[in-house]
Amino acid sequence: MKNIKFITMTIFLISNLAFAEGDHDHSSHKGHDHSKQEEKHDDHDDHKGHDHSKHDDHDDHKGHDHGASKAIGKGKAIEVVDEKKGFKLSKEAIKTLKLRLQNVDGDEFEISKATLVSSKSIKGVYRFRAGFFKLLNAKILKETKSGYKVKVAGVEFGDQIVINGIGLLRVTDVYSTDKSEYGHSH
Repeated sequence: MKNIKFITMTIFLISNLAFAEGDHDHSSHKGHDHSKQEEKHDDHDDHKGHDHSKHDDHDDHKGHDHGASKAIGKGKAIEVVDEKKGFKLSKEAIKTLKLRLQNVDGDEFEISKATLVSSKSIKGVYRFRAGFFKLLNAKILKETKSGYKVKVAGVEFGDQIVINGIGLLRVTDVYSTDKSEYGHSH
């Protein structure tokens, strides 16, 4: 199970970073011309015995920070992360994750078994409110033929819950709250 989660997260991160990289414009970075670096690297295919000290000028980056950011922000798959509200996805990311929502009219409702997020530390559902997704704890009141009747504190009339695309949404949530730094390399 851990391998599946790792593979899923890896696929998501690769696709997310590829998506983000398409919007990443290096032209505004003074003193850092990627085309010159690509020319240097095109001269050889085999890095064995390669002296990397010749690329010291490449490590100077003058205001160009490669390792201190994640793919979060305007124009990225994850646009905003807020501790209280949750995280906001771009329209393209919502479409890619094939998310579907269900209206709820209070804090007690029925869900399918696939809608319940279950891990060692939590049983919950993803609430969608005002453009933000947030995982909330769910108390299972009873098991039904098709799923569960649950009580979820923090869900109100007019909110929606995610009923499809939950696996990748969970990976996105974990990534959005992960404190690790992700950058790109050359």
